[in-house]
Amino acid sequence: MASRITQARSLLPEYRSILQAFTHSSSKFRIVRTINPTSAPPKTLYILDSSFNPPSKAHLALATSAIRHPAASDERPFRLLLLFSTHNADKAPSPASFEQRMVLMTLLAEDLSEALKEKAQLKLESGNAHTEEAGNISIDIGLTKEPYYTDKSTAIAHSSPPAYPSNPVHVHLVGYDTLIRFCNPKYYQNYNPPLSALTPFFEAGHKLRVTQRPYDANDASSTAFGTVEDQHKYLQELKDGKLEEEGFKKAWAHRIDMVPAEEGIGISSTRVRRAAKEEDWELVRRLCTEGVAAWVQSEGLYAEDASGQKMMS
Repeated sequence: MASRITQARSLLPEYRSILQAFTHSSSKFRIVRTINPTSAPPKTLYILDSSFNPPSKAHLALATSAIRHPAASDERPFRLLLLFSTHNADKAPSPASFEQRMVLMTLLAEDLSEALKEKAQLKLESGNAHTEEAGNISIDIGLTKEPYYTDKSTAIAHSSPPAYPSNPVHVHLVGYDTLIRFCNPKYYQNYNPPLSALTPFFEAGHKLRVTQRPYDANDASSTAFGTVEDQHKYLQELKDGKLEEEGFKKAWAHRIDMVPAEEGIGISSTRVRRAAKEEDWELVRRLCTEGVAAWVQSEGLYAEDASGQKMMS
């Protein structure tokens, strides 16, 4: 692990330079690194978009679930994009560095790639034709300047030169709380009706894969999202036209796949930051992947406060 930390630390100057160049460029999307590069042009691009402050096993679970248990409509080959936006729709930028996030994303990607390969190896004997493929997924680490999911997909699709010439379907991997924000008219006040802003996203054939967020005693914020039944009901109401007057077409709801939360329940970046501030490294290791936990501890990222201000930029 010491060698991984040393190698990760050597990435900081490179990522700092990349961030500066990206910030001053006209580009809205850029891939900065690929873990386990493969030549297969993807038909489905899974996108895990987060603040990664820090990444946790909840992020790992979102990605692993999609790759190992894809929806029937998700065409192979698959590829995964870990995406970080330098602009957040809910939070104003704060002073400090984003290069730490990029290192954390790299460590998460490495840990995820290794976990997928290990699980694929264990299941090869089952004769599943796609088992080996699931363990050989390319994972891109990308930056965008766009704060909204719809604009992020547009930036990716229209990047120059094309980041993904095969024009894959984008499947954003989100939790139920993100679905609520995605469908909240307040974020689209420049459109009339507001949710007509989602037209380019859904008309391009893109999708959401929504992992339910059931109540968990370790996750106080989970009380705001009701029961699993309530979450199913919300999706059904979208299909029934609940938000049609706001511009959300009923047909779009059929491009939203809702799946149960099997792992990562009760894990949040807030819990990780709090545990790190309290130097509860055993808990940090339970909440994060190996590389991420080691980096958080070695860098003392949340020693001063548990809000993640040191990680802002």
